[in-house]
Amino acid sequence: MYIQFLLVTIMPAIPESPRPVLLEQLLRRDDLWRGHSRRFTAQPSVDTGHASLNGELLHKGWPLGALVEICQRGFQGEWQLFMPALLALHPGLIVLLNPPAEPFSQALLQAGMDLDRLVVINAPDKTRFLACFTELARTSGCGAILGWQPRDHFTYTEVRKCLLAASEGAGLPILFRPSAVQQQSSPAPLRLFSQVVPDGLEVTVFKQKGVLQRYQPRPLVLPLPPAWQGAPPYHVLDRQPHPDQKRGGVPGTDIVDIRESS
Repeated sequence: MYIQFLLVTIMPAIPESPRPVLLEQLLRRDDLWRGHSRRFTAQPSVDTGHASLNGELLHKGWPLGALVEICQRGFQGEWQLFMPALLALHPGLIVLLNPPAEPFSQALLQAGMDLDRLVVINAPDKTRFLACFTELARTSGCGAILGWQPRDHFTYTEVRKCLLAASEGAGLPILFRPSAVQQQSSPAPLRLFSQVVPDGLEVTVFKQKGVLQRYQPRPLVLPLPPAWQGAPPYHVLDRQPHPDQKRGGVPGTDIVDIRESS
């Protein structure tokens, strides 16, 4: 009895050559940045409340779920810059982490802020600050977090932790840092420099992911809100000068003749 064996050789299948992809097809992708183009994947944003600043930002507002870094010298008009966006964010808590001064509740109420949404947390050292910032940035119940960096130096890795935590949430995480770090590398996709000037708040966007900076960025001056602008003294507004009285150099003021009558 003979047993006949059948040998079968299995040849590996020859893979099909990939179809050629045209360059124009790649350039039409939304996730491909061409460097000189402002076309990029759309990202949720909130209106800054400043038309000139919206025009400079890629997403026409503050990006949500992305770290915003503000470099400044001390206390430089944070409420003026972010108050319109904070009022537009609903729902969610607004957390002030390590603020340099105690918020003035009456001014916030006058601006329309709901104080029940406002939470103040003091974290003077770097370790506690980073722990609070990263946890709050991930929390869905946090609409915005404004954190002022402590005096301790932050490394690139520590700022990146804040960035990764911000990308896991959907709020507006803002990190205020000293102006000295402006020349240092940072992973934050949006970086601005702000300082108070006589005409208002001067803001410069010097880094923005998705936008190639070809020229030196020009600062924008955001005017002061009407409620912040100075008003003439009350006696100038209330008093009506008599026609027979002499007028001084300042409009609305009177000069009284104190010479003795003859």
